[in-house]
Amino acid sequence: VGFENDGNDTAHNIYVLDTLSNNLEGSTLKPVFASHDMCIERVVTSGSYTVYKFDFPNIKLLDSSHHGLCQGTFQYDVKVKAGLPECTQIPARVGIYFDENPVVMTNEAYNVIGCTAGINTLAMRSKDVQLYPNPTFDVLNINADNEVYEAYTISNNVGMVVATGRLSSAHTAVNIATLPAGIYYVSLKGKGGNMVKMVVVNG
Repeated sequence: VGFENDGNDTAHNIYVLDTLSNNLEGSTLKPVFASHDMCIERVVTSGSYTVYKFDFPNIKLLDSSHHGLCQGTFQYDVKVKAGLPECTQIPARVGIYFDENPVVMTNEAYNVIGCTAGINTLAMRSKDVQLYPNPTFDVLNINADNEVYEAYTISNNVGMVVATGRLSSAHTAVNIATLPAGIYYVSLKGKGGNMVKMVVVNG
């Protein structure tokens, strides 16, 4: 999960709420990496879902004029429930809270689990997506099977769409030279479902 302070003042406290899919074992969540000091709290547990709070108190994340210093990220591992059908898609979406501002919701991304050769070729091919260079500043290259994904959308950190297009081949070059520096999300859509990947633009 990545976040960015795109405002004109320091963000003093940031937290992220993540509602885990009911196909995941919420109690097994473990942090892997965080760019800043982070506290994790399980705030809701019910029979069908679990909500975790990833808290960055007193982070004092600099404003958007400080390129490269106004961003944060974290990563965690969590186990899937036993007995799920092969090629189950697990959605992921989080809400990001900057001080007293309204929540910023990310796009929905999917993980496909348990596919073995010959069971769901399309689902296997859907995972073979590359975005490079990352970070970038002028051109973003998208390598993706255009029989699986047909179109792309690029959104900024508040969900505003800044670029769209179609994937005409396995390699598509997108000119992003006019985009301000920051974190962006590239959404691919097609027969293979949806996939969202994060890319950093250094303006």
